[in-house]
Amino acid sequence: MGFVIIDLEFNNLREITKYIPSFYQEYTQLGNTIIENEIIEIGAVKLDRYMNKIDELKLYIKPAIFKILNPKIASMTGITQESINRGIEFSEAMNVFKDFVGEQDIICTWSKNDIVEIIVNAKYHKYDQIDWLNEYLDIQEYCTGVLAHKKSISLKNALQELKIKVEDNNKLHDALNDAEYTSKVFKRVYNPRVVKNHIINDIYNMPAVTIKNLKELSLDYNKINMNCPRCKNKMNTDNPLRLISWRFMGTDYCEKCKSKVLHEVIVKRTLSGDEIYSEIKTLLNEVEYMNYCYKLKKAAK
Repeated sequence: MGFVIIDLEFNNLREITKYIPSFYQEYTQLGNTIIENEIIEIGAVKLDRYMNKIDELKLYIKPAIFKILNPKIASMTGITQESINRGIEFSEAMNVFKDFVGEQDIICTWSKNDIVEIIVNAKYHKYDQIDWLNEYLDIQEYCTGVLAHKKSISLKNALQELKIKVEDNNKLHDALNDAEYTSKVFKRVYNPRVVKNHIINDIYNMPAVTIKNLKELSLDYNKINMNCPRCKNKMNTDNPLRLISWRFMGTDYCEKCKSKVLHEVIVKRTLSGDEIYSEIKTLLNEVEYMNYCYKLKKAAK
């Protein structure tokens, strides 16, 4: 068993009109595309079970959807139009990547976004040979837990916290470079007994897809755990959960142990379409609690 750590770079149309004002007049067919991100680069590093690097892979993919490279993407990644024009077709890239991944290797990414985009892009390109995408590890989620962070840690912050030297910050959006640094973080926090509890065997039923229209989402309160994080008694709601940016927030209090709690609920979908709720409960002191209550009541107006 080994680990294949991958990173992807994408082309998309975000803020494209800031750079090319007439873009949608020139490319009218791209106004209603059903895919948001097109994979244009794959970087991968393979580690054996002893955390030794044994191989690496770097591929440019010739775009079939967004054929013009977004200047914002070019600036951020250093990828050029010439590089992707010389790239290989998506299906060929997937075949190369499939051969790179061993039968017993675990595919790893920093957050679930990249593994989701592989599946989304494969579906768009009608590439159905992805049954080899089975065992999977989200290194960001694993690292966040090992380093005892309540909220997801960024790769940049993980590198800083673990005192891993970054040779060139400008290369942190190069796919192979990011995969390399992700592997260095993974090596530092790797514990085989802990890792096995984070390996996902069914990627289609993991909470991985961000819901964009959260304003239209009605929370299912039967899925929400109202137990106090301290004494496990059922809490009372002071400020009900309401949408604040990308998650739902509310405040609760416990009559039994007098705890005051910030309650956050993050809703994502699986690739199968089911909604999964993740909850964060943070114990607050009196001042913090009053501040959150004020902010939530103000947001409700």
